[in-house]
Amino acid sequence: MRAALFALTFLATPAFAQCPTAADMETGVRLTDLEGITETYTRDGDHFIRGEWDDGEHFGSRFLLLKGLYVVEQFDTEDGNVMTGSRSTHAYPLKPADAPIPVADGRWDTEVITLDFEGTHTTRETHIFGPSTQVTLGGCSYEMMPIIGIYHDDDGYEETMYYLPELGFSYLVETRPKNEAAERYTYIRIEAVEK
Repeated sequence: MRAALFALTFLATPAFAQCPTAADMETGVRLTDLEGITETYTRDGDHFIRGEWDDGEHFGSRFLLLKGLYVVEQFDTEDGNVMTGSRSTHAYPLKPADAPIPVADGRWDTEVITLDFEGTHTTRETHIFGPSTQVTLGGCSYEMMPIIGIYHDDDGYEETMYYLPELGFSYLVETRPKNEAAERYTYIRIEAVEK
């Protein structure tokens, strides 16, 4: 009896949890942080990933990522409705199929045409791809590549994302506005979204 109870307890630990795979991107993969805030990612065609951030109360945001990394559309929501004036789109100077997939120790410098509530303007971005390593989320381990995004025309604002090649998307782990302290986001669970 004691051995059976031990076996059941052992098999219920995160190490034996069902870890999401690339196949789960069709219905979605959800990350949960320390405060219960979630981000959900779903494949949308060959070159795009749809993302949804939800604070668990009234506010959220939705975004479309080219190659799972480069933001091409984003807007905020309140109670599920689009917030007026929050939508922005970003056009990169290449076809979606030609956008670079992160490669360890590489980088991509690019101009971006942005359309938002202020009108249309051109900005510059740099994406620095770090060395390939590992990350563990709720007992699930994945190959991971840290990426620093630098937004030169936004006072050098920087973000750090973790890119998961197996799943094909990146998630935000740190923001660094110029001359301000960095803010970190710690995710503790990853799971496939049920239909």
